[in-house]
Amino acid sequence: MQSVGVQVLGGLFYYFISIFLTKENFGMIGWMNAISLFITILLGFGLEQVVTRRIASSDRSDWAAGAFLVQSIIGFLMALTVLVLLNLFSSDFAATYKYLPWFFAAQGLTYVGIPLKQFLNAKEKFTPYGLIAIISNSSKIIAIVCLQQLHILTINGVIIIFISTAAFELACLLIYVLTKTTFSTKLHFNAYRKLLKESSAQYISVIFDMSLSRMDWILLGIMTTNVMLADYSFAYRSFELARLPILIIAPVIMPRVSRLMAINNKPGVAHQQQLNAFNTVEMFFAMLIPLTLNILWVPAVNYITNGKYGDTNSAQFLVLSSCIPLQFLINLLWSLSFGAKKYRSVTGITISCAVINIALNLVLIPRLGGLGAAVSFLITTILQCSLLYNLVYRQIMTLSLKPFFLLMAVAMIVYLLVMPLNIQFYIKLPVAITAYVFIAILSRQISRQHLYNFKQFLS
Repeated sequence: MQSVGVQVLGGLFYYFISIFLTKENFGMIGWMNAISLFITILLGFGLEQVVTRRIASSDRSDWAAGAFLVQSIIGFLMALTVLVLLNLFSSDFAATYKYLPWFFAAQGLTYVGIPLKQFLNAKEKFTPYGLIAIISNSSKIIAIVCLQQLHILTINGVIIIFISTAAFELACLLIYVLTKTTFSTKLHFNAYRKLLKESSAQYISVIFDMSLSRMDWILLGIMTTNVMLADYSFAYRSFELARLPILIIAPVIMPRVSRLMAINNKPGVAHQQQLNAFNTVEMFFAMLIPLTLNILWVPAVNYITNGKYGDTNSAQFLVLSSCIPLQFLINLLWSLSFGAKKYRSVTGITISCAVINIALNLVLIPRLGGLGAAVSFLITTILQCSLLYNLVYRQIMTLSLKPFFLLMAVAMIVYLLVMPLNIQFYIKLPVAITAYVFIAILSRQISRQHLYNFKQFLS
């Protein structure tokens, strides 16, 4: 429910913005949101994951969520005050970034609600925020469509929608946790200092991890035009929506992997076979996602956006979607590394990749624009996958890469053979899927034994 409410409905809302507003305004909204998100990450001090882990492990740590909430409120108010003052007293700031305080207000209200969401998730109460997110994002869609139908949709209207729905989510979360749970805002100052000390090691990693997903947006907004950023952000949000299966399966994988390695931080031989089978089946479906979406991209996106997007950013989406199988593999490798408690190594990999990603963006964006940002992301994703695989191979287990490379070759061959065919895309797509599945089964890249072991791992 949370995935549908946040990712699917949220993605649909941004689709309507992309077609209702000009590329200039849509690109500006993407840049303002990226800057606002970066500020909230800085304010969080890396507490999010630490607080969740503490609450999940012991009811005596429930106070940590209350401490995080108080810190979030204070940090949000201070940052908003600074942005408003800069807007008031700096003419240059006001001329260029006059909307930033209000986009940050919306993002900040969402940030204040994070401790409440983490508290509920740690208690395994997922439904409340799932319902809230569905209502909130459905309201966004209804509001944006109504404003467009009334011909009164402006940037100010979008800001009001953002702030109103963020305030609604925060109010609902507060009402629920204060009336239905044991949540308390009572502070334990000595324990809070220890909490900050514990999260400090995570803080740098969180900042650099965020930079992997949004620094390209920020740099594009600074170094190019809002129109170029609009094309890239549309392709990137579509790529994020295509990654929805990863977001759903990640919480399923993590506890199972942790249990497999609870004794000596390494899975046994039988469990290694299950993990390799799981990886094989996952790769089989992961390669289908970019194959399918890239066949559909130009005709489908051109149609639903009236030609505004599709042809203009097909190359960017092709490069970004190529990262999807890699990110499935990264998710499994990260889960194995985290389950084996290789925290320091994972943090080092994250920081290294983020720094390289920024350097690549600085070099490639001036030359290639949005395509340069996409290529930078692909190179960084390949590097991150390689480093995590090396860590897992040396210290945890041997995870076979054969399914990844062979199934990738099959998907690429099918794509290159099918795309030049002079037939409609709704015929081309089933032909491509049938050919991919047939070749994968015929070459025994996927079999009943793989599916059986896959099921054993999940059960």
